[in-house]
Amino acid sequence: MLTLLFAMLMEADTLAHQAPTAVDPLRTDTLREVVVRPDSVLPVVKAIEESLRRNPVPKSMTLADVLERISPGINDKITHPFAIKQRKKERHRRRMIRALEQFDKVESFGDLLMKAYEQQMLEDSLLRIKRE
Repeated sequence: MLTLLFAMLMEADTLAHQAPTAVDPLRTDTLREVVVRPDSVLPVVKAIEESLRRNPVPKSMTLADVLERISPGINDKITHPFAIKQRKKERHRRRMIRALEQFDKVESFGDLLMKAYEQQMLEDSLLRIKRE
């Protein structure tokens, strides 16, 4: 066994140091030389660019986009879960502002009474003018 291993090592060593004596037809270079310039574009690249120009690649949705489409506002809750109190305050504040704006639009009893008084005074003055 040892002699077989020794023989294989010796044979491999002698093959590595031998110089090629004849031209091997399988080892000759059959490819022609290609010169690539930076300004030249290969036809394949042109075809790909033209295809992409005609039909752009659809944008793949990220996980955040999918979650936001399913449940709006979920990204904020996931990335900042301890802001629940802050969001609750903001909702409450918006509701209060909306209620105060509606309250300001409603006229008070004193305003309605003043309008009615002014209307009555205007009608009285017009009646006086018609009588004279």
